[in-house]
Amino acid sequence: MAEKNIELIAYSTDASMIPGNAFSVIFPKSSQEISQIVRNSAGITIRGGGSGLVGGAVPQNCVVIDLSKMNRVLEFDRKKVTIEVEAGILLDELNDYLARYSLEFPVQPSSHAIATIGGMIATNAVGSRAIKYGRTSNWLESLEVVNGKGEILKIGKADLSDFCGMEGITGVMVKAKLKLVNKKKRTANLLELTSLQEVSDSVTRFKLEKNVSAIEFIDKFTSGLIGMSDKYHLIIEFESDEGKLAGREYEKIMELRDSIYPSLASAGYSRIEDPKVMINRFPEFAEFLEHEKIPYFGHLGVGIIHPCFRQDDKEKISEMIKFVKKLHGQVSGEHGIGLAKKEFLEPSDIKLIERIKKRNDPLNKLNCGKVIDVKNEVIVNSKENNENAEKKLNESAGGINNVDGTELNNGEEVKDE
Repeated sequence: MAEKNIELIAYSTDASMIPGNAFSVIFPKSSQEISQIVRNSAGITIRGGGSGLVGGAVPQNCVVIDLSKMNRVLEFDRKKVTIEVEAGILLDELNDYLARYSLEFPVQPSSHAIATIGGMIATNAVGSRAIKYGRTSNWLESLEVVNGKGEILKIGKADLSDFCGMEGITGVMVKAKLKLVNKKKRTANLLELTSLQEVSDSVTRFKLEKNVSAIEFIDKFTSGLIGMSDKYHLIIEFESDEGKLAGREYEKIMELRDSIYPSLASAGYSRIEDPKVMINRFPEFAEFLEHEKIPYFGHLGVGIIHPCFRQDDKEKISEMIKFVKKLHGQVSGEHGIGLAKKEFLEPSDIKLIERIKKRNDPLNKLNCGKVIDVKNEVIVNSKENNENAEKKLNESAGGINNVDGTELNNGEEVKDE
């Protein structure tokens, strides 16, 4: 039976805290149910773990599809070292399952405890170990998606780019076949450095070492905030015994790394950004951030920096993004575009995304308003439009009364009364 008394307000935003409005929430359990919902709904927002930081799961007066109940392991092939899973499975849960076979999925975003595989595919997640393992797309064998026409599609490697990294605006991720690696024994070193040039030179040197899997950076202000010395710090992770920190000491330094953003948010710096710059431009960018008194940290091995701002620092954020563009960097290195960064997309990128969107979601039903603003929009997301679409959905399901959250062909719903 359906879950009752779920507060819709919890579905009206995500980790970005950008306000939205969830008209209703549906918990599908199969591709067929998702297809039915898409065909008969006016507009849909897709939600995994809700860990996105740019508003990718914030509904704009529409239905939310929560994929958390689609979290099964479907097929595990030890010989081929692959696994097929449903999109709602959490990364940590997947790796807990794989640990008994001494295997793992190697892409490790900061939000790994609540990140779903579907969400990682939608944003083409990077994470701390990108210098060794790249993006999520590097580890995808195939996908099953439901596009904006309600079609259930099997997607091979040649067409993954139509969906992976498109932030859910072209299809709902349903299943994914993933490549795996042997679980590694990891160690780490903690370096204290006094100058930005030392930081840049150290990163350049360590990137050449084959056993280095991550290079994490912490600025002076943030180092002091989390109880470290008032210096720049690099955490160098090795997939070997080369690091001095092993076992519990290794775990402790990684737990400290994971505490960085929560500590900054608690200190009032809750707006986190994710520009990407070349390592030779890093000192210049860091000097700009320090001059503006903006704390920062990041995955410096791949050039992704996380400047953190107070929520009302919109002018500072805009100036920071202008500076990133001056350095020929990227506005978003890993969080995506969502609602928050649409204005910063280049015209050439918008045109490419528009073509892919039109091909897969011609009526603009999926993650409406995210990434790009669709011209000549056919669907208008309004409560009245969604009520009419939901009535049609109920009729197609045999007239089920789901106002009180009754099951909808095995999909579960909570409705805004």
